[in-house]
Amino acid sequence: MERGIRLAITGGIGSGKSVVSRMLDIMGVPVYDCDSRAKMMMVGNSYVVEELKRMFGEECYNDDGSLNRQYIASRIFTDKENIRRMNALIHPLVKDDFKRWADGQLSPLVAVETAVLYESGMIDAVDKVLVVWAGKETAIERSMARGKMTRRQVENRMENQMAADELLLLSDYSLCNDNGCPLLPQLIPLLEELKNISNFELTD
Repeated sequence: MERGIRLAITGGIGSGKSVVSRMLDIMGVPVYDCDSRAKMMMVGNSYVVEELKRMFGEECYNDDGSLNRQYIASRIFTDKENIRRMNALIHPLVKDDFKRWADGQLSPLVAVETAVLYESGMIDAVDKVLVVWAGKETAIERSMARGKMTRRQVENRMENQMAADELLLLSDYSLCNDNGCPLLPQLIPLLEELKNISNFELTD
């Protein structure tokens, strides 16, 4: 079977890219979530587990073997070198996993949700880029409400991600998800365009 189109869904923290991913899934587009797959590897891949312990200490894991997310976040998002080390470990594994996953899909259109499309090298594995964006204050408020993070924690993460204006310059498509910008009227024409080049049919 001919290889289908691979669409990246990206955007900064609080932009709403996960909302767009869920909408696409409902419409029949298979979506690979890099964040959730990376977290699975961090507890299910013995190589990753041992490397994380080596880099950041046994405190990376709780007594029951689950990921100590608060500790890891405190080590990573306040230190650019630690971010680099974590990315060098996780990103290549996730990229390879996505490629295997995409190769196994029968749909002529698949999507991958990632906050670090360019930084991770995932850009090399996709054909089109969709950026979801929102105003800075909107994104901060959403992230604080959803993730129980402080404003400073959200801003730290923003500082380690590409800015929305940079992403927009590099994108094929964009969706505004700021207050007062309904997503569905923007998403349907985009999918219609992709349908025309991939023979993809929307789910009724």
